[in-house]
Amino acid sequence: MYVKLMILACLAVQTYASRLCPTKCTCYLDQKGRTSVLCKEGGMVGPLNLNNVSLDTEVIKIIAPEDNMNELTMSPVFQSYKNLEEIHITKSNVPQLGMHFFWGLDRLDVLNLTQNNITQPLDHNFRGLSRLKELYLDDNRIISLPSGTFRHLRELKVLSVQRNRIEELTPRIFLEIGKLKVLKLSGNNLKVLNPEVFKDVQELRHLECRGCTLNQLDNDIYHLLPHLAYLDLGNNYISTLLPEEMKDLTRLKHFKLDGNQITTIHDSTFAQQFALRKLNLARNQIERIYPNAFENLDNLTELDLGYNKLERLGFLEPVADTLEVLVLSGNRLRVTALQELLKVESLRELRLAECGLADIPLDIFPKGLSVLDLSGNYLGALPSELLPPILSELDLSSNRFRGLGEDVLILLDNIQTLRLNNNSWSCDLCHIVPLLDRINRSAVFRDIICLGPYTVRNKKLGFIQKNELTWCTASSHTTSDANFYLIGEDGKVGIIAASTSVCLLFLTVLAIVGALCYSKRHAAKYYTHEDKLAVEGESIFDNNHSPLFCDGELSFKFPLDTSEKKVSIATIDEIKKEHTITNGS
Repeated sequence: MYVKLMILACLAVQTYASRLCPTKCTCYLDQKGRTSVLCKEGGMVGPLNLNNVSLDTEVIKIIAPEDNMNELTMSPVFQSYKNLEEIHITKSNVPQLGMHFFWGLDRLDVLNLTQNNITQPLDHNFRGLSRLKELYLDDNRIISLPSGTFRHLRELKVLSVQRNRIEELTPRIFLEIGKLKVLKLSGNNLKVLNPEVFKDVQELRHLECRGCTLNQLDNDIYHLLPHLAYLDLGNNYISTLLPEEMKDLTRLKHFKLDGNQITTIHDSTFAQQFALRKLNLARNQIERIYPNAFENLDNLTELDLGYNKLERLGFLEPVADTLEVLVLSGNRLRVTALQELLKVESLRELRLAECGLADIPLDIFPKGLSVLDLSGNYLGALPSELLPPILSELDLSSNRFRGLGEDVLILLDNIQTLRLNNNSWSCDLCHIVPLLDRINRSAVFRDIICLGPYTVRNKKLGFIQKNELTWCTASSHTTSDANFYLIGEDGKVGIIAASTSVCLLFLTVLAIVGALCYSKRHAAKYYTHEDKLAVEGESIFDNNHSPLFCDGELSFKFPLDTSEKKVSIATIDEIKKEHTITNGS
């Protein structure tokens, strides 16, 4: 029976494939078994036509590559295609929609006109689409939407007008589409949201206004949208978050506030969000979270606090029994604060990337942890006792590891996803041998790139033989550039020691320069008497009052004979000759 069904299915596909299909397009049955036409090569110019497209076609997709986009204008060609369920015309530079072009398409569920040049959709553009469920107008050039633009789409559930040029939502813009559940407004320069706009769509479950230059959301909006389960207000300019603002959002499950300017999370801020499961507060300027800020969040499983200014983690206690995913990357955490992580026994995924960690105490990670991200820190050693027993994913990339010991590698052998790239791997006999022995087990080990020694620098470990390895090499750098304040209270001692070393070095340099100057000056003073020493010859050593031994000031005058007023001048060679004759040598 199964074989017969397979044969019938193959015959059906062959029969359909043999039917007419537009040039440079593909005709096929999609996953739902619907007859579909796909034209994706681009380069189509002029009015849209559907030549050679079967009248029983259910899905039409006209797209184009970025380097060969279409240049189409809409025309009333769809009215004969009564079976159409989806129309996708994207990247085709369509400038506008014609009147009643979609009239009679009673079965159409999805209309996708993203990435075109539409500037002003009007209500008559959508006449006849009484059963349309999803409308996508993203990435066009829409400047405004008049009141009642979508009033003929009474069954509409999803409306997306993201990344257009809309600066204001006109009152009653959502007139007569009260069944709308998903509204996406992200990427428009709205600045404020007028509560009056949402009076017609109070059944909304999903609202996105990401990157809309919002400073704050009016509390009345929350009151008008009590059924919201998903709210995305990321990448705006919101600076405050007060408990009374969201008291009506009791059904909220996923809240995104990342990329704003929030500095503090007060106690009981989310006291009414009993159903909240995912909370994203990443990339704000949060310096303090009060201890009871997350009280009553008994269903919270994911918390993203990445890239803020946090130092302590005492606020985790209210969610210690439910939290499964915690992102703390990019915060300057104290090592002592990491001890709080052990209390979150339910934790399964922890991300501590770029936290300035040079050392991590043992026994701080919950035993049930399966995903751990320690990338972008200053770690140079990894005790095997540090790793949780059931770890399945570990990221150690961009640290200071020169090698890994055999005891650690035994544990890493059981990890499914491992990242070790961009470390300071020292490919010598002292550091790399345990890793070299494992290059046949995983591409992760083979693709390790050596930082030193110079004989194998920038070479992949998989291309190195053991007989190429040299003896131990000196470390190319230390963790001295780590933030010592971040790695504990003793960090200040490190800073003081470094400052003292600089001062001692400076004083040493001054002493050397002073000694050189003194030596040079003394030599200059000595050589000013060279002519007199040459005349006096060896007598300088017989006279206890020689200028070299006296304490008085040196005289630069030649001795004169008082009986004769003549001055005799002799060369050094003559003086030496005279002394030689006198001494008889």
